[in-house]
Amino acid sequence: MIKRLCLALAGLLLLTAGAWTQDVAQDELRSVSAQTIEFINYVGPQSQAVVSTIADLRDVGGSLGRAVAAGARQTGDRNRYFVIHAVDPATREGFDADILFLGPGVTVDHIANLRRIISGYLVGAYGYSQADADTLAVFITIYNAVYRSRMDYFSANYKAVVTAELTAANAGLALRWDQWAGRSRIVIPLGRRAGPGVIGSVSTTPITDPAVIENLRQETDDRAIEDRQNIVDIMERDVEQEQAAIDAERARIAEEQRRLEEANRAAQEGTITPPGDTAQVDTTVQTTTEPGDTQTGGIAETDAARAADQAARDAEAARLAEEAAALDERQAEVDAQQENIAEQRDEIADDQQAEIIEQIEAAGGDAENGTLLFELMNPLMPLSRLVLVDMTTGLRIRRSELNTIWAATAIDTGQAIVAVAGMATASGGVIRLVRVDRADFSTIIQAQEEVFADTMLWYYDEAVFAVIRQDGKWVIGRYDPVSLELRASSDAVSQWTFLSRAEGQLVAQSPSGAFIVMDAVTLKTAKELTP
Repeated sequence: MIKRLCLALAGLLLLTAGAWTQDVAQDELRSVSAQTIEFINYVGPQSQAVVSTIADLRDVGGSLGRAVAAGARQTGDRNRYFVIHAVDPATREGFDADILFLGPGVTVDHIANLRRIISGYLVGAYGYSQADADTLAVFITIYNAVYRSRMDYFSANYKAVVTAELTAANAGLALRWDQWAGRSRIVIPLGRRAGPGVIGSVSTTPITDPAVIENLRQETDDRAIEDRQNIVDIMERDVEQEQAAIDAERARIAEEQRRLEEANRAAQEGTITPPGDTAQVDTTVQTTTEPGDTQTGGIAETDAARAADQAARDAEAARLAEEAAALDERQAEVDAQQENIAEQRDEIADDQQAEIIEQIEAAGGDAENGTLLFELMNPLMPLSRLVLVDMTTGLRIRRSELNTIWAATAIDTGQAIVAVAGMATASGGVIRLVRVDRADFSTIIQAQEEVFADTMLWYYDEAVFAVIRQDGKWVIGRYDPVSLELRASSDAVSQWTFLSRAEGQLVAQSPSGAFIVMDAVTLKTAKELTP
């Protein structure tokens, strides 16, 4: 493995720099936010009845995008997913934006699914490829989390038509999935030429600022470099498209200026060429006079016509000069972005080298020296994940994706951790017994029965016991500790019962408060002890 990593490092050092480019406004201020982004998703047991497919999620956004592409300024359901296409062509300073409202009725609870919705929207609205849209969705979500509630930031960088739809309570994306519904509005900054088929429709400058890139490293971990390479590729194609548009505009302006110069020469030679027309027109005024008449009126009319034509040519020249100046500004932006992207490519190369060196060092490390701990996702809530921690440095060597473990009553069976996990949510979350393999945290087995969220767990005689719901009542369930198959269940008990061992049997309390003495294997009631 070390040899392979060293060869990769050697190959990396042979990479040559290239001109990677991007489009979008230069007025965006770069953030120096020190916030660390980590999205807290619902990762736990799910009710299969309400699980959406990836195609379903993409189409949620796709339908909204197609409506915007067709000209809609607002579309969707305010209780669920709703988009405002907030653009103001009359205002020059600041970004336009599409704003995705997450209404109070949305059920999305994982950042991956939210990104699929955003990706679908970008495909529908602007014709991005699925791969490009997926990349942009990652950056858009991190960007909105970095600037969550920062109305000072949005006011400084977006047009009033955008900020009118935002407040400190909903601007951007909350980190916790349970704060998305009704409380998050995702801002998608738009480039100056946004429209179907335009690669620069989503402005890449704000969503790749230093604060976003730093948090991308934290949030996507081993995928960060690939994500950054992908967006740089989008930037490069964007600038190529913008440069082609600038070149075409310059050619048009040059042709119109040539025609205007010909018209000016023709006017000086006694003919008038209307602006934009190379055909020379004889402007000699033919007048018919009667005896006693003068040609004063005809001369005056000729002078007035010449003055009007000159004024039209002057106005045309001013318009072309203004358009040329605007093109110079766009060209300056492109040139600046080329330098910026070259810098980003250098940074990516540096990070690749650092990552490879880190992998080489880690290849000789011993993860078994870590200590298994439960890490609360929120200090004020009981949900946690498993982490393997280096007790000297505090480094998280490994962490479980499952982050809804009710750690207070989890039990260690030696090879695995058995715990209650999950939450009852509108998006299908349920509470179940789970088994997480200690070796890598990735092997997870889920029981099928509903578990009382506050149940204690007991590990007696190579079996796991918990309070579960069966036929509308709470009972004690006996589970195989490896497969989590339900082996036996008791008569009704109080969901708050404790389960004790006594004289080879198990004792719990019934809903009435009486002690129930049960067989330790079959859980059949042997007798009840009443006061």
